[in-house]
Parts: sequence; structure tokens; C-alpha cells
Amino acid sequence: MRILPGYLHFCFIPFLLSGAQGFLTPPAFLAYNYSYSNLSSVSEAQAPKTARALNFSHNVIEKITQRDLEGFDRLEVLDLSYNRIRDVEPGVFRSLLSLVFVDLSFNDEKLLLSDLPPHLKLSPAGKAPGSLQLSKNSDKTSGAAPEPSAPTEELPHSRVLSLRQILNPRLRRSTENLLRKAERNTTAPPTATPEPSLCGIPTNGILDLSHSNLTAEELRLKLDENLCRAQLGRILELDISHNNVEMDLLSLFALFYPMENTLSIDASSNKITINILDPKSFCNFPSHRLLFLNMSNNPINNLDTLCLPSSIREIDLSFTNISQIPLTFAQKLFNLEKMHVQGNHFIYTAFSDSGNALPTCLPPPGTVHINAISFVRKEVGTPIESLPGKVKHLGMSNCSIVELPEWFADTVEELLFLDLSSNHISALPNFPSSLRHLDISNNGIRVILPTLKSLSTLTTFKIQSNKITDMHAEYFPSALKECDFSKNKVKVLSLTDALEKLEHLNVSGNLIKRLELAGRLPALTSLDSSHNLIPELPDALGKSLPGLKYFNLSGNKISFLQRDSLPPSLVELDISDNAITTIVEETFGPLTSLRVLTVQGEHFFCTCDLYWFVNVYIHEPQLEIRGREAVRCSFPPERRGSLVSSSRLMLLRCSLGVQLAVTAGAAGLAVLALTALCWRLDGPWYIRMGWYWCMAKRKQYDKRPENKLFDAFISYSEHDADWTKEMLLEKLENDGFKICYHERDFKPGHPVLGNIFYCIENSHKVLFVLSPSFVNSCWCQYELYFAEHRVLNENLDSLIMIVLEDLPPHSIPQKFSKLRKLLRRKTYLKWSPEEHKQKMFWHQLKAVLKTTNEPLVRAENGSALEMQELE
Repeated sequence: MRILPGYLHFCFIPFLLSGAQGFLTPPAFLAYNYSYSNLSSVSEAQAPKTARALNFSHNVIEKITQRDLEGFDRLEVLDLSYNRIRDVEPGVFRSLLSLVFVDLSFNDEKLLLSDLPPHLKLSPAGKAPGSLQLSKNSDKTSGAAPEPSAPTEELPHSRVLSLRQILNPRLRRSTENLLRKAERNTTAPPTATPEPSLCGIPTNGILDLSHSNLTAEELRLKLDENLCRAQLGRILELDISHNNVEMDLLSLFALFYPMENTLSIDASSNKITINILDPKSFCNFPSHRLLFLNMSNNPINNLDTLCLPSSIREIDLSFTNISQIPLTFAQKLFNLEKMHVQGNHFIYTAFSDSGNALPTCLPPPGTVHINAISFVRKEVGTPIESLPGKVKHLGMSNCSIVELPEWFADTVEELLFLDLSSNHISALPNFPSSLRHLDISNNGIRVILPTLKSLSTLTTFKIQSNKITDMHAEYFPSALKECDFSKNKVKVLSLTDALEKLEHLNVSGNLIKRLELAGRLPALTSLDSSHNLIPELPDALGKSLPGLKYFNLSGNKISFLQRDSLPPSLVELDISDNAITTIVEETFGPLTSLRVLTVQGEHFFCTCDLYWFVNVYIHEPQLEIRGREAVRCSFPPERRGSLVSSSRLMLLRCSLGVQLAVTAGAAGLAVLALTALCWRLDGPWYIRMGWYWCMAKRKQYDKRPENKLFDAFISYSEHDADWTKEMLLEKLENDGFKICYHERDFKPGHPVLGNIFYCIENSHKVLFVLSPSFVNSCWCQYELYFAEHRVLNENLDSLIMIVLEDLPPHSIPQKFSKLRKLLRRKTYLKWSPEEHKQKMFWHQLKAVLKTTNEPLVRAENGSALEMQELE
């Protein structure tokens, strides 16, 4: 039996196992589910004594005692499957007078039928469905169960009518219609005027009545043969899934009988049960073309009295509580190609051989009447007794299958797809050689057998979540293209030429420590080796897997990736959660096809190489680096566990080019600022003057003459030449002064600047005739500059300022800052047009020319006429 899921399951078990065939609507049960509660004893649950059904499956119960079940006088169903029971105390069922079913399957292997109390007797199972009777005394019968019925076709018509009469009145009408069809009686006239609003109207051949909460009566009204004949003929696909339909399968198909054009019926997730009688004499659908039927998630329970059209090619019986595929199944559905029975519980249920008659008297006190006990297998065979020979697709996952029957491989010779996942198979059985897809994952297989190679057409092989320690690639079929070997216990991954056509390989979740490359696999495009113990990649991996595009290496122990260890054809690579400490850009240089790279992890050294790769490096614009925002540092210690993106590593620190660019930019800005400042302060002029001074002094006039040739050197502007020649020069020379005048005294053939320097150096005084035109004269600027340098060089004040015209402060350029200072601090002579003042001017000028040159500091600080005008 399957695990008792709750109320519905317990309601249908008494109906199937009881001898009263006429009762379809079971009474309300007080059912309690204590499965998956980690109980170590029955009494620990403290279940109510009024319970009629108890589910203790999937716990850790080891022993059943009398005290555990005392007081449960009304208990009828007891599920103790999937525990660790190895001992049942004698007399434990003595007081349970109402018990009719107990499930002891999947307990300790030492628990056998002989472990039951010695005063109980197990009667042999009958040929027909009945009950298993365990009585207190072997020579007494606790009650008469219904005797096995004779074949229906051998019963007289009156007997058939009596079977119809015991049907529930609500279901009788549809069943009678089916019987009349079998007897060719179709003369019943319609009894009502058609009402299109009540009929189900198909759209484009599809009638969708799913999720409508329909009852059986409402469904009959929408599919009424007399009222909706026109609509029924147009239905190609019918969906009545996920409703509240409650009827037996035979009565349901009485509604489908007029739909001769229907190809697909989905009746899943309802409350449909199996027929209570075997309709062999009238189970005939000669005109039906039905190809697909979905009966999943219904409480069908068994397939012994199945009545379906033989035209069906695909049927879904998943999660229907069936525990056996009977011998008659293949005979009824001989055209079946696809079969889904996953989610059932394929175990044997042993029944008693008691008769079908109802008990005529109450059992004596102390008698325990049990209808059935379930076991994993029994000696006569396996729960799979029949399969259609044409079946090509078979889904039998999660069915508690321990082994396949010996005839399996020879019977289903056309089988292409087989799903045996989530069962209890411990060894690879023999499979038909026609298989192309095999899923045997989530079992207990430990060894790959050489017989697997005989499946020459197998292209997809899924064997994940088993206990295999050695992969044995040489046993794999040569046509294999996809293999899922994940979640096993493989320690060495050997890739040989035997897998030359393999395209997708998943070996994640194993214990692989070493990769062995014994051949070349050009077809392999996807390899998932994540969550293993791989410390490094072989050097020849890129050459052995030239076509690899998707490579998952996450969750291993790889510490470094060599340049040639990765195939250049990679498109997607995952190296997250490894022991990699440094990512070198050169490693990924040859990967020109790489588009996605995952680098998440917590073992990286936070160096500039890592920062450059994670935050800056992009091999091509199409490259996507996933997880770089979650990369964490393990070194240096103060940065352990911190995100690389939030670390102190910056582009300025890690990029020499950026550093040079920033430095050059800062230097350029500084130079630009200094240039602007120098330009504003006439820096070029000062630089040029200094250059001329140095060149003139170095080349021609390295030594200063001790005896001056001239008493004075006159510097003036051409605009003031008339006054200088006619007044100043003539006056001074008439008074006996030897004046150096450039038009007369400059040596021909010498540079102008050289002559200026020479005359200034050989003159006792330097006279400057100041006027607004003086400050605008280029040569006057040179003469003033050289004279200032002489003053600084000799530390003697030899400058005489003659102001011919007033100089407003704003008229003197900024570069003549020295002249401004001299005019503010030094005595100067001012020419006046008044005659009485001119006499004083000449007197003072002659006196100054005759004075000796005083030290510069003294001349600036000790003059009595400082800051005053000489008049």
C-alpha cells in the first residue's frame, strides 16, 4: 500500500477490502495521521481511542506491545509501514475486534509473518480478491467474506441485473446506458428539450471544465447524451481535472461513450475509483478513437477491473494508489505506447481465501479479522505482472520498486524511454536493447555492470544520487550523448575514447580527487564537475576537450589555474568557491570565446592583480563577470572577509598608467599655473634680461675696470633725445665732465647689448632721463636692467634719476617694479621749465656727479634727502 495520506485514503481502503460490494459511499472515518513524526512507539502519539484509522508510517517504531493498542475498539485500519519493527508482542491484536487492515511493509527484514503471535493463524490467499483472516483458533472462522465471483460472462442476465441493482442509485443511470450500448439497445427517446446553456460547449474542439468544482451530477448534466449530442460530437479534447467528481471509472466512461471523436481526456485530481465489478461482457468501445487518458491523482487503488478503450496510446496513472499491474492490463490496452505510473506504491497485498458471503453471525470474542497484509514482495513474483509489448515510454518513478521481473527486457522490446527514478533498486537489471533514455536516479545502485554496454542505442543516461564508487567509462554505450552521474561516490573521473560521442556530462557532488585523460573527447561541450575535491586541472585538459564550451568547477579545491589548462573554446566558466588566491590576466588571455565568468569566493588575495581583473579587466565587450561584487578577501589579515569592491585597493594605486596620467596632469596644471603667474608678472622679460646679462658678462666683459673712463652714462629715450643732447650733454661736457653717449661712444662692430654693458661698467655714474616714453623704450629697459645688476654686483649706489616729465604710478609697467621702488625710496632730480629752478637743478646735478659712490645700504637708509624731491 502507499503511505496513507489522510482522510480520503482511509475512506477508500475499507471499500476495496470489504466484502460488501454494493457500498460505494463509505461512512465518515475518524482518521488520524502521525506519519513523519519521529515516534519511537505507538503510545507516544496519544491517539484518541475512538479512532477508526491510524497512520504511523515513516517513524522509528521498533516494537508493538499490547499496551500500545489497548482501548482501540473501533480501529479498522492500521498503517505501520516504513518503521523499524522487528518484534510484535503476542496477543497485541486480541482486543482489536474491528481491525480489517494492517500494513507492516518496509520494516526490519527480520520481521516475517512467523513473528506474529503464535495463537494467530494466516489463512492462504484466495484466487480472487477477498480478505486475509488471522483468527484466534485455526479451526474456527471469524466471519464469512464474499466468495470469489464467477466470471461475469458466465452469469445469467438476472445476475448481471442484480449487480447493477447494488450500484449506488446516483451512478445507476450512466452504467445502464453503457449496458444498453453493449446490448445494442438505443431506442430510449430524449425526455427533455435541449438546453444549450446546460451543456458543455467546446471551443475549437476543446472542452475545458477543469477547476470548476463540478460534482458528478453537474458533470452528467453537461455531458448528457440526450441533451448535448451535438456538442459531444465536436469534442476532441476534454479536461475535467481538478474538480469534485466522485464516481467509479465505469460510470464515468458511460458519459464518455457518446464522444466518439474525442482524442484526449484529462480526468486527473478528482475522486474517481475503480469499477466494483468486472465488466468483461460489455467492456467494448468499438467506435472510440481515444488516444490519451490522464487519470492521475485519483483513488483508483487497483487495475483488476479496468474498463477502457483499447485505442489508448498514452495513459497517466500516477499517484493513484495502485500497488500492482495485473496480468490482464496488457490484454486490455495492447496499443499502449506511453505509460506513467509514478508516485504509486508497488508492493504485494496478500488477501484471504474466504468466501464472498457476508458474515451470518458475529465473530467470537477475541477474534481478530484482518482483510489484507502488505509486503514488499512475495514468492510468486513481482507487483509488475503485465506490460503492453508496444509500450515505448514508461514512467515508473517513486513506485517503491525493488526489482524488475525477469521477463521485462524480453517483453517491452520497443521501449525507448524508461524512468525508474526514486525507487529501491540496488542492482542494474536487464533492459531492452531498444532503450534511448534511461533514468535510474535516486536508487541504491553500487556498481555499473558491463551489460550496460549492450544498450547500443542509449543516448541519455541518468544515474545520479546512487552509491556508485567507480564510473567505468568503458562500460558505457558508444552512442551515449548525455550522462548525469552526479551525487554518487566516484573518486576518479576517467575520460576515455569510449565516450567519443558524449556531449553533456554531469559528475557534480561526487568525491573526485583526480581527473584522468586517457583519450580525446571532441563532442563534449558541457562538463559539470562542481562540488568535488579536485585540487588541480591536468595540463592536457584543453587538448583532450577541444570542443568544451560550458565548464563548472565551483566548489572544489583548485588553488591556481595554469595558462594551458583551460580549453580555448570555453564560452562559460565557473570557478567560484575554490581555493584560488590570485587571478592572473594571462590565464584568460587565450580564451577568446569566453562570454560568462563566475568568480565568487572568499579565498582571494586582495592584490592589484585581483582588483584589476575583477573590477577593470574586460577581455571583450561581451564578457560578463558574475559574482565579482561578492568576491571577498582572505589576505591581508586586516581585510579578511571584506569585499574586494569595498577594499582600499583603487585604480589609482593599482594602475601604473593611471598613476602616470594623474602625475602628468597634476604637473601640467602646476606648470600652466606657474606660466600664467610668470606671464602676469613679466617673467619672460626678466628671464630674457638675465640671459642677456649673463651672456654679455661672460663673453666680453668678465672683469670690472678699476679706473672709470667716463664720469657718467646717459640712458634716455629717443623721444627725449633733443633735450638730452642740447641741454644735458652740452651742459655737462662744458663743465668738464666726460659723458658716455651711445651714438658717439659705442664701439662699432660690437653688439648693442655689449656696448651698453661696457659703457655702464666704465662709467662712474649712470644718468636715467625718466619720462613716459622712457618706460616704453626697449633699449632703456636693457640699460636700466644692467645698471641695477651693477648696483647689486658692486653694492654701490651709482644711479642718478632725472625726472624730465612726471611719471604717474599707473603708467609704469609691472616689470619696472625696481624703478617704482627707486622712485619711492631714492632721491631724484626733477627738471623744471622755470629758470630759477634750473640753476638749482644744474648745481645739484654737478654736485652729485662729483660725489663718490656710497654703499647701497647706506645710500638707501642714511640719505638726508630720502623720499624727497631735490629742488
